[in-house]
Amino acid sequence: MSCVSAQTLKEGTDFEKKHVPMIECKNSVKPDEIYEVKIHTAGVEHPMEDGHFIQFIELNVEEYPLLRVQLTQHSKPDVVVNIKSPNEEHKGRTIKLVATMFCNLHGLWKYEKEVIIE
Repeated sequence: MSCVSAQTLKEGTDFEKKHVPMIECKNSVKPDEIYEVKIHTAGVEHPMEDGHFIQFIELNVEEYPLLRVQLTQHSKPDVVVNIKSPNEEHKGRTIKLVATMFCNLHGLWKYEKEVIIE
C-alpha cells in the first residue's frame, strides 16, 4: 500500500496521481455538522476498462469504516458522501479521514486528510 501526503501528491507522477484517492472537504467543521466529502483520483483519470480498473473506494474516520463503494469497469472512480462530524465532546480535536482506492493491477493506495472540530 502506498500512502501519500498532500505535498507528495502535488509533486507525484501521473501514475501516482491516477491511483491516489484524493479527499476534498472542509478543513474544519462544527460539532454535529453534516458536511460533504468527495473522493476521486488525484488529477489524472484512471482507466476504467475490462482489464484495468478501480475495484473499490473506502472511507474511514480514523480506523473506523464509514463507506465502501464497489466499482466495475463501467463506473467512474468518484464518490460523494455527506457525513456528520463528532459531537461537542470532540470540540478542538482533529479527526483523520482515510481514503483507500484499490486498482486491480496496481494494488491499494491511501490518502489521509485531517479535519478540525471547531
